[in-house]
Amino acid sequence: MASGTSTATGSRMTVRVTPAASWVRVNASVAGIPVGEHCRLIVVSRDGHREIAGSWVVADEDKGANLDGSADIPVDDVSRIVVENGRGKEYVSLKV
Repeated sequence: MASGTSTATGSRMTVRVTPAASWVRVNASVAGIPVGEHCRLIVVSRDGHREIAGSWVVADEDKGANLDGSADIPVDDVSRIVVENGRGKEYVSLKV
């Protein structure tokens, strides 16, 4: 499990990555993103490959969202987890 806050945006995330066969399950709690923002939870591999693990629209900036997702990346190859909007603005990122 990893947690952190972006100094640039103030957005917060706690993430748990769980191995499964040759892919991963991801649970993320994210807060501090403006209401109405369309967000994506992205798993990034060590070589930079990106898999979208899930997406949502922010309903409450303070309460945030809890999201379960998965990505076709082996757990040993996961480098970081990123939350960004549809235009590619990064809100928070954690190394795992």
